[in-house]
Amino acid sequence: MKNHNLKDVVATALSKIRGPILATFFGLLIGAVVILICGENPFIVYASMFEKAFIKPYYLAETLTRATPIIICALATAVSWRAGYINIGVEGQMVTGTIVAAIVALKMPGPALLVLLIAWLSGMIAGALYALIPAIIQRKFGASLIIISLMLNYVANNITSYFVTYRLKDTAGDAMAIQTPSFRDGIRLLRFAKGSTLNIGFIIAIILVALIIFFEKKTILGYESKMTGYNPNFAKYGGVKEKKVMFLTMALSGAIGAIAGCTYAFGVSGRFIDGMLTSTNFAWTGLMAALIADLNPIGILISSIFLSGLQIGGSTLQRSMSIPSEIATIIQCCITLFVSIKILITFKQRKKNTKLTKQGGSEV
Repeated sequence: MKNHNLKDVVATALSKIRGPILATFFGLLIGAVVILICGENPFIVYASMFEKAFIKPYYLAETLTRATPIIICALATAVSWRAGYINIGVEGQMVTGTIVAAIVALKMPGPALLVLLIAWLSGMIAGALYALIPAIIQRKFGASLIIISLMLNYVANNITSYFVTYRLKDTAGDAMAIQTPSFRDGIRLLRFAKGSTLNIGFIIAIILVALIIFFEKKTILGYESKMTGYNPNFAKYGGVKEKKVMFLTMALSGAIGAIAGCTYAFGVSGRFIDGMLTSTNFAWTGLMAALIADLNPIGILISSIFLSGLQIGGSTLQRSMSIPSEIATIIQCCITLFVSIKILITFKQRKKNTKLTKQGGSEV
């Protein structure tokens, strides 16, 4: 009996990772074709990328530093998507939460640790409230959650840019730089080594992975959000309050997104710089990582580090080989495209199941 259960567990695990592995293989295969067109050996190029992204200490630290906000953005995406709410606004929620945290950190007096905690808490609340805007509009007017959350990214980016350019701009430093003054030393996150950008934000990301696993498996809201994502009509017939689940999961998604931005602002840049969270594409890379991992928290941790390594390794190729740094973007977009095929099939199947459940309920 135990052997039978073990076989079932292994079979389930293999079925879940088969899709991402195949998608990664085909993505790397297309990348190899592009590399051949550029006149380079794909094996040598990939070996160089892997070595610089995951073996050499300096570049490994850079990979993990970049992976930190990507992991957290992917978790923010997974929380809402798993419940069936396609939140495309993690970037805007991240930017909103981070600028609020930065304002508190710059303006609030008091002990550094207390200021840091209140700043992060304020940022999380701001991110959560910003995520509720598309949820409320969708519930009240029936508008598309996808489009509203996407458009609110631009609203958040432009409002934030205005404040950093005029109201919060650092006048003591470089006049050309659009940024806030630096945070005082005690408010910044501790770094693991001198001269490295890797900080305890990476530990925070790992803790969040564990907390999301606990949330999904051990909490009532986690169970309800999972059921709502599988089949909202079935969940409704089972007594799940879909409106409550929507608001809470969207708020949680926005709060987690705010943490992603805070780890970068307080751990790497030491201030809020205009465009630092958008030009780096943390939210969109996090979305890719979440899709590749099929919204699984452990898978998100692995896929985020992998995508970060691709970007760090790819950025070094242009200096040593005749390979454009965009090769990393080509590979990760191809991987996401292949994973999306499976997601589309799953979505159509769930939509079909939802219709059958609705018809069955109306017959009763």
